[in-house]
Amino acid sequence: MKKVGSIQGIFRHPVKAMRGEQLPECQVDQFGLYGDRSHYFLDDSRNGKYLSADVVPALLGYHATLEQGDGQDQYPAVRVQAPDGSLHNWGESLFAHVGETAGRPVTPLKSTPQEGGKNWEDHILVVTDASLREISRIAGVDPLDPRRFRGNLLIVLEEDEPFAEERWIGKQLTIGDVVLQVNRTCDRCMYVNVDPDTLKQNPAVLKACYQRNGNQFGVYASVVATGTVSHGDSVYVSED
Repeated sequence: MKKVGSIQGIFRHPVKAMRGEQLPECQVDQFGLYGDRSHYFLDDSRNGKYLSADVVPALLGYHATLEQGDGQDQYPAVRVQAPDGSLHNWGESLFAHVGETAGRPVTPLKSTPQEGGKNWEDHILVVTDASLREISRIAGVDPLDPRRFRGNLLIVLEEDEPFAEERWIGKQLTIGDVVLQVNRTCDRCMYVNVDPDTLKQNPAVLKACYQRNGNQFGVYASVVATGTVSHGDSVYVSED
């Protein structure tokens, strides 16, 4: 195996499409980061599709966190701070608040640890610092917050080569006792244009992704071996 970098950021999104939390370490189960996208809303105005920030960008103004714990029957409690500063548990006050913000009927749902979270494509989304800097340079947005890209793991590369992570497709990453199979690139949408703090949109970010790398940014991986990932962990890639 070859060392390719180290973990600089671990990001979990307890409620799909809402702002998540940055963690010093996190359990990785068979579905990805434990509790990631474990709670979500369906958009009843679109035949029950997931309520998403590409349709309702204001969702990114909600900040969701998961309480500590690693229950196997139920996930720990979710707490959400709304854009107006109000605090909510996973319950009727939050559901009404989100419905009002979305301006459409919604259905709140949550999964169990046996079901796993509702990820977009695969278990874990990996992004790298070199690719972030390259898109930042092209878009003229400095610094470019990694949270725009909704990744789970941010890796600082040993060699500063943008999009080197795409050569990992078909190979495995080892991070401590965790093993991930890298499967595909991530096709980007307007999510990346939204500043996670101000919610202001800058279309230059998505344009830069398209111009530089055919609208691909980051790679999806599935879990081969479970364990725990921590900030600073070394990342190794299989060489065969």
